Amino acid sequence: MSGRRLDLLLLGAVLTAACREARSSLLVLDHRDTVLSRHFQQVSNVVELTDGRVALAEIKDKTFLIADFGTDAVTLIGEHADTIRPNDPAPGKHKLPGFVVHLAGDTLALVDFAAERTTLWNERGEYLAVLGGRGVGGSNQAAAFDNLGNAYKEDVRTVLGGLEPGQELSFDSLSVLRQSRGDTVADTVAKLKLPPWGRGQFGEQTKIVSTIFAGRDLFGVLPDGALWVARASNNAVDWRAPDGTWRRGPGRSYQPVTVTQAERDYFLERLRQQMALMGAPAGIELSYPFADQKGPFVAGVTNQVGGEVWLQRPRPFPDSVPIWDVVGRDGRDRRAVQLPKGATIGGFGAAGRLYLILREEGGWQQVARYALPEDAARR
Repeated sequence: MSGRRLDLLLLGAVLTAACREARSSLLVLDHRDTVLSRHFQQVSNVVELTDGRVALAEIKDKTFLIADFGTDAVTLIGEHADTIRPNDPAPGKHKLPGFVVHLAGDTLALVDFAAERTTLWNERGEYLAVLGGRGVGGSNQAAAFDNLGNAYKEDVRTVLGGLEPGQELSFDSLSVLRQSRGDTVADTVAKLKLPPWGRGQFGEQTKIVSTIFAGRDLFGVLPDGALWVARASNNAVDWRAPDGTWRRGPGRSYQPVTVTQAERDYFLERLRQQMALMGAPAGIELSYPFADQKGPFVAGVTNQVGGEVWLQRPRPFPDSVPIWDVVGRDGRDRRAVQLPKGATIGGFGAAGRLYLILREEGGWQQVARYALPEDAARR
């Protein structure tokens, strides 16, 4: 090999490395500020109110709650109803509280999974109204909102239907829709890349399914309407400003994680157990397409208070210690945060407060409040 060719190869390697962000130092959260004494079965998420209390939905208990870390008091909000008809406003009622969002002022939005609607409440726990626009862009509900109450969701209609008999799935992306508050139309604001498709075997049936553990794009929204998209192809975070202009983030480095045979077997065994609970015969034949390596992230959440994106790194099986990369509006890494074993992010608050859902013995959960170091919260 000539010296000139070697120099060019080395230059190319340097430029490639320079295009990917180096990983930031790791912050380990190992000391919680306080914890609610109440035990939960399945907490949706945690939203901090203006006075420091928090709102959350308990999915298995079908309850909507406001909790106070100062007094340890938990207050039920609204009333559960077994049936809510599509055109019935059913003021103050909910069927299956699934997700809580904080809008402008002291307004909360409660996404009701079973009633397929979103209701508005204030921080005193008083019912306000039903948010209009139900069913626009498909039956799936939005779980992302900006301060004005505009709703954002994935357009899954191409995934769930619309094919002619015998036609196979061929699309590799889906749209992100934005629905203006109370409107009956939606516009496309982003495109998300999907994992590759493959064939899955369910007993005697063969279906086209998504490749397990393959990377896929994620999105989220800030209160001012800025939208982020995490790209699985190069681990970049792109931002769409409220005026519609895009800023492409740099590719970020990550450590590839191999999908082992043990993890594939574990996945299929858990799926068999779940199917057995739904009446499937024991020992049903199951096969899925698996990726050789996991994507650069497995989950993403929006820190609406700090204006940043948290992306969870993939872990080698059976590691259960979560590490999250924190990315700013410039698309660059701010820090990495390691959570306690088995913990998931519930939400964020002012002054660097972080709410975690801790997994306890017997499958129970507790909600704890942590404090990010002051210098990390300001970055």
